[in-house]
Amino acid sequence: MPIERGKIREYALATGNARSEYLEDDRAPIPPTFLATVVFWEDLLAVYETPEATCAWNDLKLERDVRNLLSLEQEYIFHGPVPRAGDVLETSVRFIGLEVKQARSGPLTLARFMVAFRDRTHELRAECLYTSAYLSVPAGRGPESTVKRESAPIAARVETPLGPHAVGARFAPRRFGPVTMTDIVRYQGASGDMNPMHHDDELARSAGYPAAFSVGMLGAGYLGTYCTEAFGVDTVRRFRTRFRKVVYRGETLTATAEVLREFDSHGEARAEVRMSLTDGSGAVVVDGTAEFATR
Repeated sequence: MPIERGKIREYALATGNARSEYLEDDRAPIPPTFLATVVFWEDLLAVYETPEATCAWNDLKLERDVRNLLSLEQEYIFHGPVPRAGDVLETSVRFIGLEVKQARSGPLTLARFMVAFRDRTHELRAECLYTSAYLSVPAGRGPESTVKRESAPIAARVETPLGPHAVGARFAPRRFGPVTMTDIVRYQGASGDMNPMHHDDELARSAGYPAAFSVGMLGAGYLGTYCTEAFGVDTVRRFRTRFRKVVYRGETLTATAEVLREFDSHGEARAEVRMSLTDGSGAVVVDGTAEFATR
């Protein structure tokens, strides 16, 4: 997987990020969610055809159909500074397993796999954990009605932080949108996720949705853009996002974040942040936590 400068630039702009470090640096760092572009180099769904996955499906007596997989969460873990333009990564995909959990709508099967990214010396540079729900969506209901979970709201308190990374520091909100079809398709082209459910209204309606809907990872990318404005472009060490609600065209999204704690990890000072992206009604569409190196 070659890390290409042009692809970094394209991905940054598709997620609302126009920082010069991404657009002008010959050795530009990757944005926090950039490794989603691994789909240009790996057929990720092939992991469900492995012997380990086949056994797991059979043990649960489930008929495997990847069309019924709905992405719930992605977590990126960086083992040091993020890869940069010019790096070449070796990728490998490993099936983690299936787990049945009880949701409000009934039993929910979670499917997980991991992608590892190593450099040419075989040093582990990053990992991505994918979690999807295996479900059938009844006609007339979007996936948010099936898998929506409540999110703890960011505290509405006013504090005078000791510094930009002090515990309790809250960053000024940033708005993205209104989300247009151009925004959605631009992200699809940049990321490689060309699922037609995100740009084909007729197809989406045939599946019970009112219209085509945005890519969940576009919202995650907006949160990555928002956080790098506060912490810088080369500081992300972990970035975990959960998809809570479908976003349709015309929505304006608002990003907020709060520092939860400061801690040390193997001699590196870090801050953990809780972040959230909400729609015009105040409903959370994407949220999660992230860790950033602070010095």
